[in-house]
Formats: sequence, structure tokens, C-alpha cells
Amino acid sequence: MEKFHIYLLAGLILNPIAYASKYAGEFLSIGYGTRAQGMGSAFVSVAQGGFASYWNPAATTSTSAEHRLELTHASNFSRLVSYDALGYCRPGKISGLGLVILRLSVKDIPYTNQALIDLNGNGTMDPGERLDYSKITTASDTETAAFLNYSRRIDPVLSWGINVKAINKAVGENSAWGLGLDAGFLASLPYDLCLGINLQDATTTYLAWDTGRREVITPTAKIGFSYRPWFLSSLLLSVDGDLRFENRGSSSDYHAGPISVDIRAGAEYWIRRRLALRLGSDQGELAAGTGLRLGRFCFDYAFLGHADLGSSTRLSASYGF
Repeated sequence: MEKFHIYLLAGLILNPIAYASKYAGEFLSIGYGTRAQGMGSAFVSVAQGGFASYWNPAATTSTSAEHRLELTHASNFSRLVSYDALGYCRPGKISGLGLVILRLSVKDIPYTNQALIDLNGNGTMDPGERLDYSKITTASDTETAAFLNYSRRIDPVLSWGINVKAINKAVGENSAWGLGLDAGFLASLPYDLCLGINLQDATTTYLAWDTGRREVITPTAKIGFSYRPWFLSSLLLSVDGDLRFENRGSSSDYHAGPISVDIRAGAEYWIRRRLALRLGSDQGELAAGTGLRLGRFCFDYAFLGHADLGSSTRLSASYGF
């Protein structure tokens, strides 16, 4: 049953023919960076560490002079889905730089393009038609993205930044390339609040397949608030909302016509600045995690629940220099 759900997920999200635009950029929205995922991926206004620019392009400006390199890997759902990511952040008081490379792969996806006995030639399975199971093959899907980031501080409380990203998708023998742009803002507000905005694919991202087909990744507005109480600086609370215009309907938390909103929330508590405990909700699914800081190294673990696909885990390691 778990494999069935994985194949269904692959068909809905990764198939460039059936769902060309609505889920074209889904692999970019999964969330990368184990600390963030342990907090339910409510990280747009927090955006720290090697993957800071992924969460918010404005977040690489910082009073911290520490560079951060972070690596994460996971192989979940009976090793059918693999995630690999590398993030680097070079913060600066006036401007900052970042680099993020993401890779997601799904193997052994049933490929039925040549298996349909299509009596009327319309390309869909109609009553009286069937699949020739001897012609079903398997294919792998690999999706890769590279983000190059620049950010700049406008004044002591406000920063902006951009990501220029290159995307490659390969399904079986076919592949696609695309270029996109993310824009972000980060602001410190009164009462220890922080506001983050990440306009992903701000100018709309187009993917061109070698088959001649095109996919469109429409803009997503990610808006988040975080709060660190002055009386308990070891505690961090955050909440995010993802606003889309893809007519996702009931697959989102809230929707009205083509507009949908997904909600995420998270909390983090540090014990003696060495051990972190995290808890979150990612669209109603449980997330939890922990972190351990040892000198310049930091190790993070996250547990992610899912009602249909079962639980999964993430591990990452980072180094500051």
C-alpha cells in the first residue's frame, strides 16, 4: 500500500503531461533544511543556516560574520524517494550571498505511455480499452535546482534579496530546463516580532521540455511571522502561510476559487544553547525534531508524519567558519 501511494504521488506531482502546471514546481516546495522541517517548515521569517536563502532570499544579510555550510540527505518510503541538498550562506552586515543546490529523485515509476491499447487513438483510456501489462516499463524521475542568492540591507530593520535559480527535470528519456527568480523581504517589527516574505517564482518560471511541451510554475507568496519573547530568549515561535493561485481546491488547507492557503507552525527551544527541541505542524501533519551544537558543528534530526505516505526522517549536518 505504501508503494501505491508513492507511485500515485509521483504520477500527480512529477508527470509533465497529466499535471503540467499545477504541480510543476512541487519539488521546490517540499522544504530543505532539517531544522526548518522539525519546526513544521514555518521558517520564512526565521531563515537561518546554510539554507537561509532557500527559505527567504533576504535572510543572508546578518550581523553574524559566520559562514555556514550545510548538507542534508534522506532516503524514505522504502528508499523510493531520495533527497539531497547542499546550502551555503555568506552573511554580511550590508549584503550577503548564498548558494543552494537541491536534488530529488524517485525511482521505479510505472511508465504506461506505450501500454495503452488505444482503439480510438484519443490518448486516454475509454470503456472497452485496457493496458497491455507486458509493455509497462519503469522510469526514474530526477529534479534538480540551483539557487544563487544576493541580499542587501536597506536599513537596520529591513532587508531585501533575490534568488536566480536554474531548474532541470528528467523523467525517463525526457528532460526540461528552466530559469526562475525569487524575491524576499525580511523585517524586524516591534514587540520582538519578525516578518518574512518570499515571492517564489515571482516572474513566473517556464520549463521547456525536449518534447516541445512547456510547463509553467506560477508565483507563490510565502508569508511568515516569528516571535522570540524577551523574557525567554531560548524559545522561538513561528507561523507561515503559503498563498497560491493554482486552483488546488481541497488539497490545500483553505481555498476559495483558484486561491488556496496552506498553514504551517513551529516552535523551538534551546537548552543551554547546545540542545534544541522542536515541534511543528505542516498543513496539519506532525513534525518534530532535535538539534545538537558541538563547537562549530551542528547536527539536526527531524521526524515528519504523513497520513497517507507514512512517517519519514531527515538528517543534516552543518559547519560554521
